[in-house]
Amino acid sequence: MRNTIIVSILLFIAVVVASVFYFGDLNKEEKKSVKPINYLPNDTYLISSFFNDATTDNIFKDFEIFEAIIGHTFQDHLTQLKQQILRNKEISNYLNDQEMFVSFHPEKNNIALLFSIPSSEKIDAEVINQLLPKIGSAYQVQQKDTLGIKLFSYKAEKSDSTFYVSYLDDIFFATYSKDLLLKTLDKKTPKFEEKQIEFFNKNNKRNTPFTVYLAHQNLPAIVDKYRRNKPGDFLRQFINLKGQTAWNINYKQDALMLSGESELEEVKGQYIALFANQRKTTQRLYNYFPSNAAMFIEYSYSDAKTWQSDLKAWHAVTDDSKQLEGQTKEIEKDRSDLLTTFQSAMGGDFAVVEQNNSDYLGFINVQDSSKFLDVLSNISESVGDSTYRFRYANIPYRFYGEGMKAFSRPYFTRIDGLIVMANHLSTLQQYVQKWKRKDLLIGTLGFKNYEKIQGNEANVTVFLNTKNASNFLINNLEAPYSKNFRDNKEYNLQEFYSWSLQLTGNSGNFLSRLYAIYKSKNTLGVTPEWTYTMGSRLITGPFVFEQSDTSQFILTQEQDHTVHAVHPSGNKLWTTLFSGRIVGKVQQLKDRSLIAVTDRRRLYRFDTQGKSLKGFSTSIKDEPVAQPTYVDWGNQQMLLIPAKNRVMAYDLEGGPIEGWDNVQVEGEILGPIQFHDNKAIITSSYGRVYFFDSEGHKVQEIDVPGDINFIGNVGIVVRENQTLYYACDDLGDVYKMNSEGQSNKVFEGKWNSKFQADFENVHSTSAPELIVLDGPQLQVYELGDSLRRVYEYTFTQNVENRPYYFASGTGGLLSLGIAAQGTNLIYLFAENGTLVDGFPVEAQPLFYYGKINYNSANYLICTRRDFKLYAYRH
Repeated sequence: MRNTIIVSILLFIAVVVASVFYFGDLNKEEKKSVKPINYLPNDTYLISSFFNDATTDNIFKDFEIFEAIIGHTFQDHLTQLKQQILRNKEISNYLNDQEMFVSFHPEKNNIALLFSIPSSEKIDAEVINQLLPKIGSAYQVQQKDTLGIKLFSYKAEKSDSTFYVSYLDDIFFATYSKDLLLKTLDKKTPKFEEKQIEFFNKNNKRNTPFTVYLAHQNLPAIVDKYRRNKPGDFLRQFINLKGQTAWNINYKQDALMLSGESELEEVKGQYIALFANQRKTTQRLYNYFPSNAAMFIEYSYSDAKTWQSDLKAWHAVTDDSKQLEGQTKEIEKDRSDLLTTFQSAMGGDFAVVEQNNSDYLGFINVQDSSKFLDVLSNISESVGDSTYRFRYANIPYRFYGEGMKAFSRPYFTRIDGLIVMANHLSTLQQYVQKWKRKDLLIGTLGFKNYEKIQGNEANVTVFLNTKNASNFLINNLEAPYSKNFRDNKEYNLQEFYSWSLQLTGNSGNFLSRLYAIYKSKNTLGVTPEWTYTMGSRLITGPFVFEQSDTSQFILTQEQDHTVHAVHPSGNKLWTTLFSGRIVGKVQQLKDRSLIAVTDRRRLYRFDTQGKSLKGFSTSIKDEPVAQPTYVDWGNQQMLLIPAKNRVMAYDLEGGPIEGWDNVQVEGEILGPIQFHDNKAIITSSYGRVYFFDSEGHKVQEIDVPGDINFIGNVGIVVRENQTLYYACDDLGDVYKMNSEGQSNKVFEGKWNSKFQADFENVHSTSAPELIVLDGPQLQVYELGDSLRRVYEYTFTQNVENRPYYFASGTGGLLSLGIAAQGTNLIYLFAENGTLVDGFPVEAQPLFYYGKINYNSANYLICTRRDFKLYAYRH
């Protein structure tokens, strides 16, 4: 199916929007009339209206979407034209704060723009004859009379284009097409009908940047102008809808958003019009679409009785009605209630997906599983491996109409309460494999940005992924538009992630929304402030440390164990080679020296120039399991390093400390050693918590009764001068312990066997929370006599990396970072559990977020597959 060229209409609408903002602006007063529309030919493709003042010059001056669509050269040309003619002091007093219209019109081999703007007062012909020649000092100006119409032409030096202006009935008309201008001013030219003009006037909203009008009768001509072939299965559902649409724009830097009303006429036989009698519903099928989806349409109805009645009437006027009637009699011979039972089993949400290889997938939700299973063997035949094929042709089409016509006698399987269909068994099998791998559209960065902007409540949602549909667009757009789509120097059309149209039933009409998501250069993760090249992938860091009183620096380690120190400007400070991989975090002491241990049993202490301090590096007795903990016991400073089941203690000169040689615990040490209330605290996998003094003597031990296996360090909570300790075991149960050694279970978790649990302060309290990563789900709990869930988030794939924690700048709170490696996306959560604006970002696991210099803004430091550090200012 080559119908993804519906995007050509969307692109065309965006061009109108783009052009407008170089000539018009916001209005703070009520829009008064649509007078110029009375003169426009009725074959006008699109019209937009706005007010001509100075406000939008500032608001939209960096709105990249316009330049991406209309091209850099045309943008410069329009800007120059606006400044030299429309803003010319000789004429500007007549045009300021006036409503202006930009309309697009068909020409033989082109599309022409017409600018129409009423003057603020009537201008005599004598004044016009004196005024218009003066406003184009940078142009060659000529005056002509053609068919009784006075035209003024403006031509710049070294240009083949001529701009024509005429003044009639207190309205200025201007265009590059002389033929269009004459056609517009000719009273014999068919104009818009009065009811259309009334609709445009009714929807000419106040206090909006501008409004876009679309007369539906010209949709076939628009499609014919852009598309090489006849409309395909998707597109033909829309292009014959009669009526008109008016949209208003909502401003967002990285998205084009238009919303408004679509009025329908002559709906008999129009499939999409069936949904105008429905109420919006929550659409969820898109959660199952594969990542290579080029386009999809998801349909949904709220009232099954109305839908079935309207669909029956629609079928009656189609060419297939007699065939379906005959088939009904044949099917009911075997089982009289088969069709009615199947219909009652199926739900009101269905969708068609076209993949980037042109294969179809169909989705229908099942609302009554028992009824569905009752008729499964009658309506289908098994082909093995939980896969079936309909016994009869056109079953989906019978109950869902045009939206399902692509599936004559498809194969299908059941997934999570819905059926997934394909015309070829291999297509269905490939999808099942994608589903098992969670290789889905919702797991991509662009779709997540799309979800932030466009809701999922509607009756019809059309979605096109620009990248996945790029081959379709290139092959099916007419040559000039295909060339523009491919031209990344002049245009940036391929930087649009998606185009989408949503329709919601509104008592026989539609509320409609058109959205285009753009990869703006200002979007986090798009335009780095600097990059730093390494020789292999990142394995440790990035960390940010103090270098001096005036500067900080970034520290990382790559796979060959080289450690890099990078200035906040992105320049290399120094590199050095460590023996082994750094275990855990690098930490900075008060004298700015840094300490780290590696998996080759080495302890490092070095200064901010990368030079080892006296006594370092030094060999340690066992392989560490976490980073060292710096402890200051007043008369003794030391580094406590956890090994598998023992503790190694070293002084700040690299020498071992007596008394700690034989410190061992039962089970395995979990994470770095903690220091609280002048005691070193060690958590053991055997459900025990040990407390040691400065001499290495055990002063207390908490042993939770039973066969308990802790999976991570305890969380330490101080409330009302009482210290409590929380720990999570491998079954998901959470225990609370007090300083006297008493313990009790406060929570019974029901998590998968590979879940992860940390205790960190990431929410708006003064104590740590329990952070659980359970497969694809993140859950955060407040600690107390019982656990209270404060927020959760579900990712599209299982998360195996441990969370990252970054200083948020709000007291002791931390920002919570997650790297979902299967999706190549990184996430950052604020203290209230919402995603930080700009996230997720496409990057590899291991990243840093926060300040990179004392007075800097927040930065994201991350890596991609090219062995570079990227610094993005946020």
